Amino acid sequence: MTSHSGIWRRSASVLALGTTMLSAAASAQTAAPANNAPSDPAIIVSGIRQSLANALNTKRNSDQVIDAISAEDVGKFPDKNIGEALQRITGVQISRAGGEGSSVSIRGVDPGLIRVEVNGQSQLSTFAADVAGAATNPAVEFRDIPAEFISRLEVVKSATADMTEGGLGGTVRIVTRRPFDSKAGYLAGSVQGVYGTLGNRLDPKVALIGSRLFANDTLGIQLSATYEKRSLWYDQAKTTGWRNVRKVGAAAATCSQTVQTGCTDLNGDGSGDFYPDIPRYAMYRESTERYALNNIIEWRPSDKFKLNLDTTYTRGLQTLNSQLMQMTTFGAQTTALTLDPSTVINAGNAADYVKFVAPATTNPTSTSGLGVTYRNILGTIDRQSFTGQLGAQWQATDRLTLKARGGYSWARAYNDEIDTVANQYGLTYISVDYRNASGAPQIGMSADPTSPTGINNFQIQHKPRLNLQTEKNLQFDGEYKLDGFVKSIKFGVQRRITKLNSIYHDATVTYNGYTSTAGVGSITNRTWVTGSAVDAVSSTGTNAAILSQIQSIVSHYDLGDHNFFNTGNLGFNGYSRWMNMGMAVANAAGIPDATGASSWSPGATYDVRQKNLAGYVSAKLGFDLFGRNLDLVIGARGINFKTLSTGYKINTVAGTFAPVAYTGNSTYVLPSANLRYALVDNKLILRATATKVAAAPDLSKITPSLSLNSTALTGSRGNPDLRPYTAQQYDLGLEWYVSKLNYLSATLWRKDINGFPYRLATSEDFNGQTYVITTYKNSPAPVQINGLELGSQFAFSFLPGPLKHTGASANYTYAKDSGFSTVGYYSGVALGFPGLSRHSFNTSVYYEDDRLSARVSYNWRSRYNIGLERDNLNAFGHAYGQWDASASVKIGSHLTAFVDLVNITNAQRTEDEESTYRVSTVETFGRRVYFGLRGKL
Repeated sequence: MTSHSGIWRRSASVLALGTTMLSAAASAQTAAPANNAPSDPAIIVSGIRQSLANALNTKRNSDQVIDAISAEDVGKFPDKNIGEALQRITGVQISRAGGEGSSVSIRGVDPGLIRVEVNGQSQLSTFAADVAGAATNPAVEFRDIPAEFISRLEVVKSATADMTEGGLGGTVRIVTRRPFDSKAGYLAGSVQGVYGTLGNRLDPKVALIGSRLFANDTLGIQLSATYEKRSLWYDQAKTTGWRNVRKVGAAAATCSQTVQTGCTDLNGDGSGDFYPDIPRYAMYRESTERYALNNIIEWRPSDKFKLNLDTTYTRGLQTLNSQLMQMTTFGAQTTALTLDPSTVINAGNAADYVKFVAPATTNPTSTSGLGVTYRNILGTIDRQSFTGQLGAQWQATDRLTLKARGGYSWARAYNDEIDTVANQYGLTYISVDYRNASGAPQIGMSADPTSPTGINNFQIQHKPRLNLQTEKNLQFDGEYKLDGFVKSIKFGVQRRITKLNSIYHDATVTYNGYTSTAGVGSITNRTWVTGSAVDAVSSTGTNAAILSQIQSIVSHYDLGDHNFFNTGNLGFNGYSRWMNMGMAVANAAGIPDATGASSWSPGATYDVRQKNLAGYVSAKLGFDLFGRNLDLVIGARGINFKTLSTGYKINTVAGTFAPVAYTGNSTYVLPSANLRYALVDNKLILRATATKVAAAPDLSKITPSLSLNSTALTGSRGNPDLRPYTAQQYDLGLEWYVSKLNYLSATLWRKDINGFPYRLATSEDFNGQTYVITTYKNSPAPVQINGLELGSQFAFSFLPGPLKHTGASANYTYAKDSGFSTVGYYSGVALGFPGLSRHSFNTSVYYEDDRLSARVSYNWRSRYNIGLERDNLNAFGHAYGQWDASASVKIGSHLTAFVDLVNITNAQRTEDEESTYRVSTVETFGRRVYFGLRGKL
């Protein structure tokens, strides 16, 4: 009760403001006719308003706490991207990739613990795993699912017993159009261009949807297809980490988290200063092609029986040419470096300006000195997914309805990464200046980034990773209708078998233009025959000979296709171009074969299988309470999780590896209750829910695998002992449906999460080198999140003149966590729950008449914890807001011209590491403009 009161107090001003602004609209709307139709016949209910009315109808009539977004017409979804559409729902916050909405969290829960369904069938993740990482990203990649297929999106926040487990935060239901949605056949499509300002490229997108009924309207077939080409360009000014630096001459053990006496402490406050580790600039170029097919066949020979076959296929194929320039400052906390006296420490105990000075040498004997790396991430990422189901529904009697469904989901992510890495070691200095408006690193160095002169080390890396995930499921459901206060009883059983297989190869050839033996260089080939990476010398030669080979390879460089950060503002004019070691360089070096046994990494290869068996029973009760209808849906779901994790255990000392297997078995009972009480019939609705949900860990997190990244000196490890997570969740809400188009709502909610997985890092030694290894553990204490959601939507049809065609919507979410046990590695201060913004807000204003439709939208979220980084500091995303707009004009009765603008103000995204004084990422992705024609026959 105390936490709820606190939420109300903190949000009182927002609630009062919203009530004041909309009271006039509400008062005017309550005077509308009883049938909720607009009083002015010139006010149309189509397009935007019809979409809002449909979504509102879904919300009002649901037994659960649910929000929805509906398409305005066939192929006309309000946003160009599913993720960006979902951010307009209360309690939903999105993650972006290259400026596009890629995944979502609901009420602060990680995107990987959000269940996503396409017409009821599981949608699996197609995120390509980091090439050296043990864990995949279990979140669904929304960018590859075309918005043109969508009829309705639903975000379900309270569970019922018949819902498939897995949505710890909630469930996103993607509902596509179906043949029987319209008795009249149609053919609809769109042709559009997509222009991105950063890449300065114009890309095409086409969509085609057709539907028709056959055999006396008993057989319906719908076919949909889209093709899209996208140039996803985004630039980042990044500091990979912030670390302490050991004083020259101090013992290594005197500079650590707990011992700071040997750390460099220029401001004399008794604790080590933080200095930038691997500051870098990156220009990410991802040329993307997307294909998608959605086919639905329905047979309805009578009103009592129907059969359906649904299939959806998506593919996103990316060709990479990402160009990075990164500085080697130091690789570990215990590294001792000399700092120039001009170094400045800010109030946050971090370097505002630092100049690293290397020992005087012109021929370094190791890679531990100062250096610059020109790295390109090349190759392709191929993401494919398929969902298919065969379902039947039979009304056996007037009271009994039976359903059966068999489904299959498949996802394949193949990251065929090729890296070119050109290093110039032996720099005399590297300077990094953060004294600018954005807090980004302004880099200076004793090298010319546009000239290959001085490059003395080169690597060509071929590191493919294949993730393959499948799910087979079979379920039977029944509903029996009754008379009296028990309206119906539902029951059912479901079997799901999910498999994840991942295999990783790494073939790396290194040209060393230096060695510990003066005058001799070497060429090495990486092998994994011992289970760990060993760079075996394949040939040696003089430094001059090896350097000559290196120069011959890197001479195929160019300077890229655009100036760095040309759509953003870093607050300084620094390096705008540097050497682009693209495919011409890779081909000159010769891309090594990564299919043989010697390139196979057993520690990063695994197979996980999970079998779920569930059954449920629920009842819908109906009462007349004080002359008003009260509906209550109560039930329970039993679920058994069985897992088998197999992989390889690496013995780095003996140089051997052996297969290992782990099993898990757990059972849960998940009760649920959803109450809906009409205080005023069809107008004022009170909702109250109490439910329990469960989700199994992401399969890649329960592997016995170990992966090491020798470049970043990081690694990751699975944890087969992770157990499923559960959450008790509660809602108390009031919804006022002023009219068909207009409403106000307020919902208090609480979520108690048990066993939530958190990421922790430890330092471990492998072959004499210290790596930072991350893994996952179940949180020992429950995490509680309390929140408030406020929503509103109004059409201003009561206003005079053109204003009667306008309308607006707005919503606000407040959320606060407690009990999250992770604290700052150095500060000891409690960190916020990962992914949770304390405040989020979005609003839209629209205009629509019989020809013109226009909308302007704004979405904002406050600061949030992203998660643990390689240096034992957590990354935090800064508050971010974005303006979008769209407009369309009807041309005749069948054609519409449209334009959509995304990120109008060219907003850029910023991250830091537990302090605004330690900025880690500043990103720009520019604006996107969509324009084209849409038609329907």
